[in-house]
Amino acid sequence: MKLSKLDYVVFGIATLCLLGVALAAIVSDPARQPIRVAYLYPAVSSPQNVWMAEIGNPDAQQQLTFSENGVYDFDFSPDGDWLAFGERNQAGIVNLRLMDMRSGRVTDLVDCVAQYAYCTTPVFSPDGSRLAYQRSESLNGSYGLSRIWLVDMTSGNYETAQLIADSRVVGHSPVWAANGNTIAFYSSDVREPGILIFDFIPRDGSDAQLRFIPSSHGAMGTISPNGQRIIFPEIARRGEQFFTHLRLADLRNKSFAAFTDPDGPVDDVNAQWNPNGLTVALARRYTDNRWTAGHQLYLRSANDADGALTPILFDPRYTTSYFRWNQTGDRLVMQRFPLASEDGADKRQRVPEIWTYDLKSGDASKIVENAFVPQWVGL
Repeated sequence: MKLSKLDYVVFGIATLCLLGVALAAIVSDPARQPIRVAYLYPAVSSPQNVWMAEIGNPDAQQQLTFSENGVYDFDFSPDGDWLAFGERNQAGIVNLRLMDMRSGRVTDLVDCVAQYAYCTTPVFSPDGSRLAYQRSESLNGSYGLSRIWLVDMTSGNYETAQLIADSRVVGHSPVWAANGNTIAFYSSDVREPGILIFDFIPRDGSDAQLRFIPSSHGAMGTISPNGQRIIFPEIARRGEQFFTHLRLADLRNKSFAAFTDPDGPVDDVNAQWNPNGLTVALARRYTDNRWTAGHQLYLRSANDADGALTPILFDPRYTTSYFRWNQTGDRLVMQRFPLASEDGADKRQRVPEIWTYDLKSGDASKIVENAFVPQWVGL
């Protein structure tokens, strides 16, 4: 059968469509996407803005925000398509803004200046449908204690409201559980300080949406992916000195236990639960003959009562206390601070550095100097 010109045209169009679909599949394959981190830069001068770099090509850095007065903090949506950030105005008040990473368009997320509020610490929910942030209201020209608010990212006008309607509930540093049902934050109420856990759908058949864990440390801690357990820092006094150890709260069993020894020769300042739910990374400094000037990074089982530690990033020339897992739990991004130069001498002009660590290969890579508070960009 002889093909007509129309047949050739149809065949050509179909071939191009198939090639386009194949190319799109290749380009959109997560395994082929560059792995990117973002951070605030510069750390020791102003204004600070959000920058981004690929971990395989750290020299190719890209500036994302161009704020004249500086960015306070930021977070990315889980898919990496949106960047929410707190931007200072000329008076130093922080507004919440939103950038579409595909187009670069920036809009107001919450016009806090117009609402006489000071808004910081945006944190996307695991599915990106909601965003939590902390907000302080203006009281006679000054700002009071912060409370946790939510933004509905699915609404056209980004509707916002308090997480808990009772204005007596104050807090900061919201953290989501990976299940999306639980959000925890530190309650800065001086009468009863501690961690508050809010469940959008009450657990275990009870009607209680809000639970309380007493803690005097002032830091939130880390929540397990299923929202059932929280590891949080607590103050320990040994002799005339104060140190930090980690405690574990099991919300399902309503029990508390030491996650690290409060009487041991350790100072454990931070922990982050791996998305696999099985392991925890923690920053520790020993205070006995294993002493180092700075905190080193270790890995331990979340369920092992013996608490055996595996050093994953140990270098006495550095201290590491801020670190975050990626969504797949095989890499860490961290802020490290140099304590000494290569020859061991004190380093006078020290600035924080951004590093990544590959759990499988054990490789650590420096991304940039003079930057802080790094985050992963999407997958």
